[in-house]
Amino acid sequence: MEAYIKAKQAKNSALINAKYAVSRSFSLFLIAIGLLLFKSDSYLIVLSLIMIFVQLFDGIIGIKLSVFKTIGPLVTALGNTILLILFLLN
Repeated sequence: MEAYIKAKQAKNSALINAKYAVSRSFSLFLIAIGLLLFKSDSYLIVLSLIMIFVQLFDGIIGIKLSVFKTIGPLVTALGNTILLILFLLN
């Protein structure tokens, strides 16, 4: 949200990128809230896969920006993948 507020003050293409980020984050938040309503393994698996791919793509995009913006999302995606595999094995 802070990025959106700062981008709004700049009034350039950063505002458009910030709007996309807020939109994506809000959509993922709503999907995650669904876990409170629907107690389903398949729902959890699909949500996990969505988040893994979001983090993977964030890491790929981050390659052009910085090491931190690459490693953070990729490590998170790897961690979530490991947890998903452990969940599926149980």
